[in-house]
Amino acid sequence: MHRFLCAITFLTRLPLPVKKNLQREDFAASVNYFPLVGLVIGGLLGGSWFLFKMAFPSIINGALLLSFHVIITGGLHLDGFMDTLDGLLGGKEREERLNIMRDSRVGAFGVLGAFLLLLIKFSIYTQLNLGLLPILIIAPVLGRQVIAWALILYPYARQQGLGSLFNIYGDLRKFAVTTGMTLFISIVFFKIPGLAIFLLTGIFAFILAKSCVRLLGGLTGDTYGAFCELTEVFALLIGFLLGGHTP
Repeated sequence: MHRFLCAITFLTRLPLPVKKNLQREDFAASVNYFPLVGLVIGGLLGGSWFLFKMAFPSIINGALLLSFHVIITGGLHLDGFMDTLDGLLGGKEREERLNIMRDSRVGAFGVLGAFLLLLIKFSIYTQLNLGLLPILIIAPVLGRQVIAWALILYPYARQQGLGSLFNIYGDLRKFAVTTGMTLFISIVFFKIPGLAIFLLTGIFAFILAKSCVRLLGGLTGDTYGAFCELTEVFALLIGFLLGGHTP
């Protein structure tokens, strides 16, 4: 149970009790629960959508939902997305890109990218209805699954860093556990469209990862956050198309 709480406290800002003296193996084992953390986030978003919908029109509902999403995740993945854009677009060589990504200051590429990403999320949130609500739930699940895939299938680009806590490179058991869990959740909540979203998201994620590995020689904590954010948006867009969007 404490490893599930470890995963929640690492991936969200939800105030939950967790052991202070966590070991490296606790972080590694917590990866098994990443899809469930995504389900918790998706469930909170789905419940919030119902509450906001009762009181506000769709455009305000979308803004509140987006704000709540950023608050419960602490902007952790969004920060990684901005740093990744700054590094990949601002640097010319591997070490230069990694140094830019390590810099705590945010550059123009990161700011512009975050604005566009949040704009797309907001626009989708304003168009949600009861029939499309499953995509709001499974998108965070897929986002955290992609982090697990990246940790398992691709090497870490640095000797140290937050992502180095999760030393599970090549752990195919965790690949099978998390993938099976995410596939099950996707199908339960969205039936056949959920399966399609799962498969398309997997292809999208592996293309992203291969591109980053080619440029960085591996992945970093920032790229994990970027993959999560981009995967969520991709899943929302595909779900919106497959699920129909009649208000």
